[in-house]
Order: sequence, then structure tokens, then C-alpha cells
Amino acid sequence: MLIKFKISNFLSFDDAQEISMISGRTRGKEDHIQTNDDLKLLKFSALFGANASGKSSLLRAIDFGQGIITKGIRFTNNMYCKINSKNKDKITTFDFEIMINDKYYSYGFDVLLSKNSIKAEWLYELNKNGEENKIFVREVNKEIELNEKYFNNQISLERLKIYAMDIQDQDNVLFLTVMNRNKDALYQANNNIVIFRDIYNWFSQALVVIPPEGKMIDDSYYASEENLEKITEIVSKFGTGISKCKIEPVKMDELATRIPSQILNDVVKFTEKNYMDATKQGDRNVKSNTFLRANNELYIFEKISAETLEIKTIKFEHINNDGEYSFSEESDGTRRVLDLIEILLNDTTTRVYLIDELDRCLHPQLTYKFVETFLRNNNRNNIQLIVTTHESRLLDFELLRRDEIWFADREKNGPTKLYSLEDYNERFDRKIDKAYLDGRYGGVPIFEALFPIGDDK
Repeated sequence: MLIKFKISNFLSFDDAQEISMISGRTRGKEDHIQTNDDLKLLKFSALFGANASGKSSLLRAIDFGQGIITKGIRFTNNMYCKINSKNKDKITTFDFEIMINDKYYSYGFDVLLSKNSIKAEWLYELNKNGEENKIFVREVNKEIELNEKYFNNQISLERLKIYAMDIQDQDNVLFLTVMNRNKDALYQANNNIVIFRDIYNWFSQALVVIPPEGKMIDDSYYASEENLEKITEIVSKFGTGISKCKIEPVKMDELATRIPSQILNDVVKFTEKNYMDATKQGDRNVKSNTFLRANNELYIFEKISAETLEIKTIKFEHINNDGEYSFSEESDGTRRVLDLIEILLNDTTTRVYLIDELDRCLHPQLTYKFVETFLRNNNRNNIQLIVTTHESRLLDFELLRRDEIWFADREKNGPTKLYSLEDYNERFDRKIDKAYLDGRYGGVPIFEALFPIGDDK
């Protein structure tokens, strides 16, 4: 789970700003919290703010930092904060505090974005008494500091020192990234250094950033009849008119009229390769599924035997309507819900979902219902959801806690500031949506008249 994220000198962020998922002084709605020893973490947070306030910049910062870890430094030199010309030569810091297997860690790195150059990197375990236990600290062009007591194995330590020495002068790759390139055999033989794999997997698998136009993360939810029943139950309560979701077969020659032949051939080859790879490992009951989004439709390619490839798609029935509807025939709002359905269904995989503009294409009441449904699944301690939104109806103490509400604000196009409603200590009977729109908490647009009244000139 995410504990905190801190960013500085990135897009509209100048000095360091942070968002925290640690619960505040607010009481009530204890089911919105996961408690681990003395640490209480929120499962949900909503970030409000005017256009260009920096809401999206926060998610872009998290996504950018994740990309450096999983893909390497990107050759772009224009992401530093341009509010101050001196920032071009200043460090940008990405700092994550996360919880993995009931332990707490701080991982981060410094980058000079104008030069695409990594300058420093660190990983600490955060103890329950507040102390930091160094795992490694790195400054480029210097020997990486490894905590020998932490690893407690001389063979593992010597291997780590070799990898560390290999990259000490490289400013285009992180040590964490290097430790997760073709290292499976290393971790099998040295399980006392799996922390490098666990931290990396959190960023590569558990952290999911969804942009405004982003689609559903895991289409495999639609391959199961059981899941389709759950999807039907959810979307039918959202006022979509859908009464049934079902899988129907599609003929190859029919599909060939909708999808370019090269794409279709590549998907078929990929599905068959996965099937062959699995059967080589001795799994005779294997099924290989590949999911393709094309023209606002979802297709499932399922290899069920050496001779048989089945292609299916999803269809919908509506209340009091004859016939069937495809993905592309549903409304933008319905497709938006279907694109995000994994968030409401996932009860096994650890995930931190971050959605930019949750309310895009959604009716205000549907946005409210989506968040309410997520929060009602309060037995899922492995899921967090952080969203940016303009939907003021979410500013409701019947729905959210004070510490789940955050604001991004920029005064006179200055740097973005992040702060929580917890800072205001509002009464639970206050109409905070109206107070927000009246500008009490900042984070709302300030307009100037295009043609001022009374100007006689």
C-alpha cells in the first residue's frame, strides 16, 4: 500500500509537496482504514482542484517515477518546474513510502531532468519506532553504500557489491532496476536479498496509474461467467439499463473485416505461442487467453487445444429491450464504468489504483455511486484508490472522511500546493461542497470578466 508520496521540481511542483494516506484525527468510518500495528492507512483519497491546479501533475509525477524504475530514464528534459528558471539546474526528487508484507519502506531517487541524469538513490526500512534502517544509499560516481548487517549473508553481499560496482558511474539506470534484470536465479539462491525484487514488483505490478482516457487494466475479468454475473449486478445498479452481460462467439472471417490483418495475425500467433510454451511445461489442461481492444470492442482469443482457437466478444442485454448491444454501442458513461470495473471486482491482487479525472463521462450521481461502491467493499485490505476529480458531490461527510479529501491549488499561476481538508477541522454537519465552491478551501477557478461591465472605453 502507498503510505506517502513526495515530489519536488516537477511540472507545476516547485518545492517539495506530499500526499499522505496516513489517517488523521478524524473519527468514524473505521472501515475506510486498514490498521497495521500502530499505522492506520486510508483506502481512498480524492484530490480536488481547478483546471491547471496540478491535480494531474501529481499523477503524472507518480507515473513518471514508476516509468524510470521499470523502463529506465526517459530522454525528455522539459519536465522540471519552469516557474523558476533556476530549476533547470536543480534536482527533481521522487520519494515513495510504501508498505509491503506488513513492513514499511522508503524508496526514492534524485534526477537532473534537464540532463536526463540520475544523481542519487536510496532504500530504507522504516521501523515501528520511527527509526530508519538503511538498506542501500547511492550517489552516482561513488561507491554504493550497502548495509552489511541487513543482508546478513556474505555470499549475497559479495554478489550485490559486484552489481553495485558495475553501475556506480552510470547515471542512466537505477540500482533497483539493475537488480531486477534477469535475476531470477539470484533470488532463488539468495532469498535474503528478495527485498530488491519485492520493491520492484510493487512498482511494476501493484502501482497502476490510469490517465483520463485510460482503459481497464485487466480485461481478463470478462473471460469468466462468474465475473460476468458480478459485472451485471454492479452495472445494473448504476442506472446503465444493462440487465445481462454475456460472452458470444465471433467468426474469424467476420473479425477480419473489422481488424487489420497484420494485427489479427499477430494476436493469433501470440496466443498460440503462449499455449505452446505452457504445454511444454507439462500442463495439458492449459488455456491461453489474449485480449484485444479494437474499435471500442473487446475480443477474447482463447486457445483451448492444439487444433482449436475460439474468438469471443462481450454483448449486453438491456431492460425492456430486444436484441443485444456491443461495447461500442454503449454510452460513454457506461463504457467508462466497464473500463474501471476491475477496481470494484479485484479482491485478490494487491493494487494501488490512481485515476485521473474519475468523473470523466460520468453523471455526478454515477461518480458518487462508484466511490460509494468501492468504499462499501471494506473487507479488501489489499486495495487503495486515489482519484482526481471536479465532482463536488463527493465532498460529503456522509460519504468521505475529512482526511480522505485533498486539494491542489495554485495562486496566480504559481507552484502547486497540496493540502488536506483535515487542516481545516470542519464540523461534520457543514455543507463542505458549497464551502468548497465558494472558495473557502481554495482549489477553485478564479475568473476575470472578458468584457468588464461599466467599461465605457
